[in-house]
Amino acid sequence: MDVHSSRHPDSATMLVSRLRFPVRNIGYGIRAGIWLPGCRLFCRACLAENTWDFDEWTRCGVDAVLDGLGELPAGRVDGVTVYGREPTEQPAALRILLDRINEWRARQVRPADLLLYSGRSAATLDERFPWLIRSVDALVTGYAVAAEVGDFAPRDAPNRRIVIGSALGMRRYATAEFAPGLMSCDSCARPAPIADTTARTVGTGRTR
Repeated sequence: MDVHSSRHPDSATMLVSRLRFPVRNIGYGIRAGIWLPGCRLFCRACLAENTWDFDEWTRCGVDAVLDGLGELPAGRVDGVTVYGREPTEQPAALRILLDRINEWRARQVRPADLLLYSGRSAATLDERFPWLIRSVDALVTGYAVAAEVGDFAPRDAPNRRIVIGSALGMRRYATAEFAPGLMSCDSCARPAPIADTTARTVGTGRTR
């Protein structure tokens, strides 16, 4: 399955490294994961500095990403997670993407939540992107600091916070079982766990 902006030449575009399914370590149940590259936060604890770049080769149409979601098995998707280096570095395109995902999941036969990871604080997100929490079921905000990380992200990073945006988000993420420290963008910088080796990667159809 190829995600390519030429299929939607007039649509909004954004940088998207990959769309993967199934993934199980970035939210509730079996999910689709949309990884967005590029970051200007430059966190000292970052485990994937090579993904800080805003690589134009990964640009594709937002609607083409939704085509990728539309090709997933009906009735098998519990949710979509938008993550990567820092999704809010592309705010206009991100807002369009979230709107399109909300339209897509409204047509699904089972509840599919929308979860987003950001390295920014909850206060910063609320000030700069007040529309964001209204667009998702839950936000995981903040990042692990260098003294806490070591070789693996911690289970309870004190500066990470879960912000709930809906009743579905409350049911799935306002519990002790959800550990944002282990289901962060940092974990995606390492090799995928054995349970995730069957995940399909959707190419971005890179164009020069």
